[in-house]
Amino acid sequence: MTLSIVIVSYNVKEFLEQCLYSVLKAMQNIDGEIFVVDNNSVDGTQSMLKAKFNAPNIRLILNKENLGFGKANNQALRLCKGEFVLVLNPDTLLQEDTLEKMIAFMKTDEKIGAAGCKLLNADGTFQLSCRRGFPSPEVSFYKIVGLSRLFPKSKRFARYNLTYLSTEETYEVDALMGAFMFLRREVLETVGVFDEAFFMYGEDLDWCYRIKQAGWKIYYYPGTQIIHYKGESAKKMSFNYVVQFYEAMLIFVRKYYASSKWFEAVLIAGIYARASLAFLRRLLAHVYVPMVDALCVVVSCLVGFKWKFDEYPETFLEFALPVYVAVQLLAFVSFGQYREGYTYSLKKLFPALITGFAVSSTFNFFFKAVAFSRAGLGLSYLMLFALVFGWRLLARVMIQRSFSGAFEPEKRVAIVGTEEVAKQVAEKLLNEVGKNYNVVGFIATNESSSETLPAGSVLGSLENIDEISRINRISELIFVSPALTNTQVLSAITRCNGRAMDFKIVPQGMDVMIGKGAIDELASSVPLADVEFNLSHKSRQLGKRLFDLAIAPMVLLLSPVIFLVGHKHIFKSLWQVITNQKTWIGAAESNNGYSKGGVFVGKLGVWSLWLLQKNKHLDKESLDVFYAKNSTLGLDVELLVKALLR
Repeated sequence: MTLSIVIVSYNVKEFLEQCLYSVLKAMQNIDGEIFVVDNNSVDGTQSMLKAKFNAPNIRLILNKENLGFGKANNQALRLCKGEFVLVLNPDTLLQEDTLEKMIAFMKTDEKIGAAGCKLLNADGTFQLSCRRGFPSPEVSFYKIVGLSRLFPKSKRFARYNLTYLSTEETYEVDALMGAFMFLRREVLETVGVFDEAFFMYGEDLDWCYRIKQAGWKIYYYPGTQIIHYKGESAKKMSFNYVVQFYEAMLIFVRKYYASSKWFEAVLIAGIYARASLAFLRRLLAHVYVPMVDALCVVVSCLVGFKWKFDEYPETFLEFALPVYVAVQLLAFVSFGQYREGYTYSLKKLFPALITGFAVSSTFNFFFKAVAFSRAGLGLSYLMLFALVFGWRLLARVMIQRSFSGAFEPEKRVAIVGTEEVAKQVAEKLLNEVGKNYNVVGFIATNESSSETLPAGSVLGSLENIDEISRINRISELIFVSPALTNTQVLSAITRCNGRAMDFKIVPQGMDVMIGKGAIDELASSVPLADVEFNLSHKSRQLGKRLFDLAIAPMVLLLSPVIFLVGHKHIFKSLWQVITNQKTWIGAAESNNGYSKGGVFVGKLGVWSLWLLQKNKHLDKESLDVFYAKNSTLGLDVELLVKALLR
């Protein structure tokens, strides 16, 4: 047997499926075997493997727990029979020639124990970590203090990532990346498998160190290239992967540099410092929302009670104010404001504030220490509502962007492929209301036909993809054509990597787009009978009515500004909203509350989702149905702000 391939997966089903298809293509002329070791994934990976990759040359090892990268690889490495062995990450995409070229290269010198090819990021840029130097005391010092970044072309300072060397030349290196390690089976027999003291990270560096110590050569070979999406399994492991990364660094240092006590001490101090910063950064990402809320409570109380005090009493600052903050944060927690996915939710904000006000008022009644002024507390909570509502709305617009597409920048998309499947992908993209896709056109491959496409929609051929992207200001390239080879895809990405673009691939037979750090589903249309419409709920209808009435006095209050910016038509609709004939945000077309297809879409809106869309690819009824299904207070506020800013 010529080649054994080992792939360890953990919760990366779509990436793994794409990887295996690319591996099978690359192995067509090679006698080999594939081991897939799954570390107890919970995303449907194991059922997908059983259903789609039940072949004689594919051996599945389905673990009942997450054993870590090294130990899981070792399960398969001990069974490999090939003359060569490839350790491969599941978030990779191989060219059709990758395996044959690597085998040919390994045969040029029997002293080559391991080799790696050129690894590209999803945007086509070179992945620095695919060839490295060992972290000796001197090299580590230059890396830690930042000299390697300041002087990337220096042979002295840039020895860790070897940035002073060309990415297009073949040369010997110290270490490779575990995403792609091609080696002889004799190396396993002389050096052994991965050190299982490393759970994740560091085991590849340790393995390369032992390979070099045993007298083998390790080479970087750019004769072929692959895409490595990098770190997809680690993203599913939350904070644990940060801990494991720095633990692996400590294990490596203590294993090979323990004799240099000063270096060990300095490096360990640096590792702990970096680990602490990483921990604080992740901690801040989880607590910044309650921190901002707490700040809003403090500011509101200071302003709300200012009319009563010339100088704030110590008991107010030291006791009452902390109590108000604690009570309101507990109210937010009890109403799920800090649950994952509800960070900027407006739905239960008002009940949470009412609850906080009620509890704080009760404290005012029973405890003299905080019984300063109910009027002051009332003013504080009015301001608190404005502050918390305002900053959450701003966060929805600037950070989350919600899903309406009202604030989403236009994505100018070109689809590589002209077959029927390309046309289907284009239609699905245009039906994604919240993504604001603008399909500029299609790019033809040599073998593809454009008979099913509208006249004039083909922008050109694959050979001119860089020029097509520049002239048409393409922001996203989507590779769809089944006639495309992986080699063509990687070549096109490499040629366009100088532009600020995203690259996505729709693997054949999969209804997803795989790109940089993301998997986007190409959702098909759902039967309306199976859809639950938010707008059909009485509570949502009551909420909309209260929202409409709350906005009406604001319109009168801001009438000078409204006249100034040219929104005079609002006054024509004001009476219709007050008398419940219209709603501020509603349907573009409505017949007694229903669409042409009989779906309840509510009243006509002064503004509608259809009116506020940048690209009106969908008809009014489709967007009205989308709004009825997803209608929330947050969406209404978002669209209202968008309408006023037009």
